[in-house]
Amino acid sequence: MMELNYTVLIGIAASIVMFIWTVYQYIDTKKREQNLKEFENYHKLIKELVQPDNGALYVDRQTAIIYELIHFKRYYSFSYRTLISLKKKNGKKSPINFQGFWTN
Repeated sequence: MMELNYTVLIGIAASIVMFIWTVYQYIDTKKREQNLKEFENYHKLIKELVQPDNGALYVDRQTAIIYELIHFKRYYSFSYRTLISLKKKNGKKSPINFQGFWTN
């Protein structure tokens, strides 16, 4: 009779562990997919900012792209260096001031 109880308890414990493992894998997979999507979106924005398709980038579009970059806090240091580089490259032509855009 006692052996049956242990068997049932072991079965229940194994089921709980398997359920937890499945939930963990699901959450981990979703997080990886989200990170990949964020990575792709970020690089698409950077490419569009640095190399526009038609060669000319209007200030309003440039401003919108720079504003969107604030949503990618993981890439702050790269974004900041890229924007500093663009500001130096464009010189006085670029009216955009992005200082203080991010809060760390």
